[in-house]
Amino acid sequence: MAFRQPERYSDPGLLTMPLVSVITPAYQAQPFLARAVRSVLSQTLQDWELLVVSDDGLDYRTFLAQHGLDDPRMRFVGPGAAAADPGAARNRAIAAARGQYLAPLDADDLFYPERLERLVPLAADSGMAGDNVRVVDDASAVALATLWPEGRAVRSLGLHDYAQTSVPMTFLFRREVVAWAWEEGLGLGEDTLFNLRGFECLGRVPVIEVVLHEYRVRHGSLCHAPDSAARAETAYTNALERLAQAGLGFRTPQARAVVGEMLIARRRLNQAFQASLAAGRCRNFQEFITGREGEGAAAA
Repeated sequence: MAFRQPERYSDPGLLTMPLVSVITPAYQAQPFLARAVRSVLSQTLQDWELLVVSDDGLDYRTFLAQHGLDDPRMRFVGPGAAAADPGAARNRAIAAARGQYLAPLDADDLFYPERLERLVPLAADSGMAGDNVRVVDDASAVALATLWPEGRAVRSLGLHDYAQTSVPMTFLFRREVVAWAWEEGLGLGEDTLFNLRGFECLGRVPVIEVVLHEYRVRHGSLCHAPDSAARAETAYTNALERLAQAGLGFRTPQARAVVGEMLIARRRLNQAFQASLAAGRCRNFQEFITGREGEGAAAA
């Protein structure tokens, strides 16, 4: 059943308390931010606000207006003390958000038109909801993989299930249940930890098998730059140290054990990728993870 928007939000010009706050940090995002913004503007559920967080000092309001993108539902948050830290940028957005739901969207990714409409009812019942994801090579626009074969069912994922996934997922959260923040200063992986805290808090989470957003593999991004393996090694080591010292924000021994196992496994995989890259057996992580040189694959 389609989710019907409340009538009091039918006029975007009168918007005061939006249903959904979409959160988008922007760092050197000029080549692709307009695409992400258009994907939000195209949502069938129109009761949203979009918070663009400048994490590089650029005036993104003016930049987007120059590309014909000017909407009263778009809000702009300036850089904080920790520029180029996506976790800190997202935390600034949470502080400014007014919506009943939070929807993180990376500046180089995009939502499909029905995403918010399909996920809000699920998150209303469960506190958090997710969807299938399509991995797309940004340069060629070629689809590389999906998390699962696309279907119509709704899966139920737990903490351990999510920790085993190898394709980046994005969730919609009911604002009132989010009592945690994005980890700051890691450099990579803060989204995964944020999502895992949601699983620890809420238990099992509904995830629809329909593909409702794209994760773009963009060469040169933090996750796919030439130094991404070294960055990942630092991030995993840092996260494991924080987990051992203070639990990394996780409250239960069970959750800490699952997160520790996940971080160790991902660090070992990353170290194997570093060795393969140095030996010339692959050109990027996608080739490494599938063992197929010259082809793309699912991103970890």
